[in-house]
Amino acid sequence: MISIARSKLIRSLDRKKSREQQNLFVVEGVKMVRELLDAGESSAHRVVEIFATEDWIRTNGDILPVGLELTGVSEKELRKVSQLVTPQQVLALVRIPEQEWLPASLAGETVIGLEAIRDPGNLGTILRTADWFGIRHILCTPDSVDLYNPKVVQASMGAITRTRVYYTDLLEVIKEPALLEKPIYGTFLGGENIYETEMGQNPLILFGNESTGLSGKYDTCLKGRLSIPSFAGETGTKGGQGGPESLNLASAVAVVCSEILRRK
Repeated sequence: MISIARSKLIRSLDRKKSREQQNLFVVEGVKMVRELLDAGESSAHRVVEIFATEDWIRTNGDILPVGLELTGVSEKELRKVSQLVTPQQVLALVRIPEQEWLPASLAGETVIGLEAIRDPGNLGTILRTADWFGIRHILCTPDSVDLYNPKVVQASMGAITRTRVYYTDLLEVIKEPALLEKPIYGTFLGGENIYETEMGQNPLILFGNESTGLSGKYDTCLKGRLSIPSFAGETGTKGGQGGPESLNLASAVAVVCSEILRRK
């Protein structure tokens, strides 16, 4: 059984303040917990406690590290503490790792920069996209949604453990001596067609808030302003109506990442 104290702890971790105080976050689901356990010592994210059904324990007991706290629970108990609409046999408490980094580590890498991203589903999907394209570094302004928000964790589908996310002042990072030669581009609705624009190697691509776009404070640092062209006008739309005004942020990141990696 899950004790009253542990139940309160698990439920409290849906709040950022509690996650910071406890230095823990929740990971749920057979696939994501299995990935963490398989990674073992190679992962910065350490599983400290697991709550699982008998079926999950019977199937995965052989991969559980010695000394790991394990509590068997019923599906009913799991539903009471789960942060998912449909719980998936297992819930893990995971230690939040310290994120120490040096700007110089970004010099030879393609990097995504996100300003004031607020939608947790978007951030999680962006992590998953970056992971697919082998992009390992994402910079977020401090006013962005928390990396360990339950919706971010679930939408990332495990990418949260393989992609490094740093919360920092993007403008200060851009001015770092080690990154002065790094080509920096911003994404805009009215920018240059990304498919017709030359780009430098290993760029830093900045994406703005879902509603307001990228702010103007980066303008003097940009080597170019990129835009993803819409082809809705070429194919036509029913009733003569216009096409969509913009792409979803996570979709835009996917298109840009694909084009950058295609050129490599």
